[in-house]
Amino acid sequence: MAITKKTNKKHSSGSNHAEVNTRPAFILNSKTSFAVSEAYRSTRTNLRFVSSAEGCSIIATTSSFPGEGKTITCVNLAISLAENNHRVLLIDSDMRKPQIAATLGLEKSPGLSELLAGFVKIDDGPCCRQKFNVKNLDVITAGKTPPNPSELLASTKMQQLLERLAPEYDFIMIDTPPSLVVTDALVLKPYIYGYIMVVRAGYSKLETVKETVNKYNQADAKICGFVLNGQQSKGGSYGKYSRYGKYGRYGRYGRYGRYGKYAHYANHYEKYGE
Repeated sequence: MAITKKTNKKHSSGSNHAEVNTRPAFILNSKTSFAVSEAYRSTRTNLRFVSSAEGCSIIATTSSFPGEGKTITCVNLAISLAENNHRVLLIDSDMRKPQIAATLGLEKSPGLSELLAGFVKIDDGPCCRQKFNVKNLDVITAGKTPPNPSELLASTKMQQLLERLAPEYDFIMIDTPPSLVVTDALVLKPYIYGYIMVVRAGYSKLETVKETVNKYNQADAKICGFVLNGQQSKGGSYGKYSRYGKYGRYGRYGRYGRYGKYAHYANHYEKYGE
């Protein structure tokens, strides 16, 4: 993973925030191709139309299985919104296989698990809200892996945390685990506006996407829309962006939940594990 050189530049907002100034090459930056940047700008515009008209819009990104690009999509959408002068909070709620801390070069802990378990408070120092090198963007990483992620996410403490943070932001973007592997994403339904489903071209299977949609429809969960990544443009491939899966590390989700009739996927995804 290529990481740009750190600088000593300070951020103007959030004096209690940890300050990290790195931007991996596959995260939106000045060198990102026009096709990729424009795709995220278009998604950003669509998200503004379908999300809450007033107040903070709390949106979760999910996918059917690992390797479909939901984490990178969530991170880049958060960056795109922040660069458009929206106040954005990015939360990694995938406490089983967290990726955002490593992806952005941030401290893994303290994070969401410590907040929900009551070990720290959102205004405590060191503050759980870290600063990436994008103005208007704060990040809460997943924290240490707890024994009960689903229960923590479904708790009143999660609701209270989002209610406490919502007045400070225009958007709260939450990265969640794959929906056909564990139930963590769906338990957030009472506390959020809706979900973005991420599908990867040439990788996701139609039957699994349909099963995910049916699962959310049965729970009366709002699907804001779909993001198709890895699709080749007419001018050629997106290059390194067309293979988001290689950045994933979800390979061993099986220890937390069963794939059911998709058990044959386990060996395929194992290569993404550490």
